[in-house]
Amino acid sequence: MSEPIARREIFSKVLGSAALLSAAAANAEVDYAGVGFLGGSSTIDVNNANIRVYIKLPGMYPNAAGKLVSNAPYKNAGEMYSKCKFTAAESAAVKKYETRFIFLEPKPEYIIDNINNGLYR
Repeated sequence: MSEPIARREIFSKVLGSAALLSAAAANAEVDYAGVGFLGGSSTIDVNNANIRVYIKLPGMYPNAAGKLVSNAPYKNAGEMYSKCKFTAAESAAVKKYETRFIFLEPKPEYIIDNINNGLYR
């Protein structure tokens, strides 16, 4: 004579197998095409770059760079200037490097830590 199986045990096995069979693959973007513009080249993606990228540009860090990353995203340079409200000195520094800036589509995974990426000395 076989032992009766408890309802809870059957229920848990059915739910467990349903969860296992219905699990879908994560659709993560592995390679971001604009990663080179996040500080690894002379061209900078203003919408996705971290504030530390601007340390390499004399006159940009911390004031102008802080305004740039705080007010992003931008569609173009004109919108950048109108949103940031730079002082005369900050505006001159930004103008100096303006030809190196591009405005790619903002990516949430890069915008979330554009001010503080958790790297400390």
